[in-house]
Amino acid sequence: MNTTHNPPGQRADDEHSPAVQRARAGADTWRHVVHAQRGATPDHGDFYALAGEMVDTLRCLDSLAGVLVGQVAGYRAAPRGETGREVYDDEGGNPADRLRAAVLALIETRDELSQAERAANRFFSAIGHIGVRHPAQDDSQGGGRS
Repeated sequence: MNTTHNPPGQRADDEHSPAVQRARAGADTWRHVVHAQRGATPDHGDFYALAGEMVDTLRCLDSLAGVLVGQVAGYRAAPRGETGREVYDDEGGNPADRLRAAVLALIETRDELSQAERAANRFFSAIGHIGVRHPAQDDSQGGGRS
């Protein structure tokens, strides 16, 4: 990400679109989840709930990457008059080549996200088949240990 300067027509960080603002909030929230879970007492119910949220998040990221593939691929085809801005490569290369590389990277990202989602779903399924019996349940059902 280019954070050292804003090319002509690029908004400052505080002026990003609602999509970017929400993405930042989502990433920040996941950082908080990681920190909270590090200090949490391991709990089966939390494992299951977090697995479900991971699967959902990975699916959303895959969907976002799919939207971006279409938008980035079409970006280079948009006439300058449509946006009023010229697309350029900040290193002096051909912007069409850079955009093509970006699309290919997004396609690879989608593939990897799909694999990650399948793995997370396997975790979700496996942890969902694990039960936890609490001593109070054993005692109330006559199966407690003496």
